[in-house]
Amino acid sequence: MDPITRSIDKVEELLGHSPHPAIVAVPLGAWTVSNVADALYMVSGNEALDDAAQVSMAVGLVGAAGAAVTGLRDYGYIPKDRQPNHSIATTHAIGNAVVGSLFVTSYVMRARCRAAGHRAGLLPRLLALAGGALSVYTGYLGGKLVEEYGEAVKPVMEGQDAGREGRRLESGTSGQGREIPLGPQETREPAPESAGRRNGGPRRTR
Repeated sequence: MDPITRSIDKVEELLGHSPHPAIVAVPLGAWTVSNVADALYMVSGNEALDDAAQVSMAVGLVGAAGAAVTGLRDYGYIPKDRQPNHSIATTHAIGNAVVGSLFVTSYVMRARCRAAGHRAGLLPRLLALAGGALSVYTGYLGGKLVEEYGEAVKPVMEGQDAGREGRRLESGTSGQGREIPLGPQETREPAPESAGRRNGGPRRTR
């Protein structure tokens, strides 16, 4: 096992779940700040806002590297025959690669402009805006994998609280679970002991 994988495993053990959802908040938040600062700079001409946009973008790129490493690791746990989960995860990964490329290109263009002694023009800001817009869609796909298809969601075991409304798992042969509300006379069913993120067992509950 390589050092990166061991480190991720330790963080996952500490958190109780994959670190990917926590890390991905860094680039999304930083790039949102960058987009807003860009827009305000274009309106006001305040160079401090342009500086803030570039610094925020750099922070986002660093966070994106961590999100990519942990995300690809989680992606490896989704079998190709588990559909549409694998297809959605693939689109999510490719989309995020495009997002990262747009922000990297924007950052490099800005850095070159600064090295030449002037501020960046409209194009790198539009590239960053496109990256921010696309990240909303890829984020939606990531949420869809968890909320609708139950990837990386631990099963509710017997005796655990399934949430305010109560949930139980209805699983099919594909390993994909669908949660449905419990009726007033129903009791929660314990999830199989084999259920879990790494082995592809059924899992879906809050």
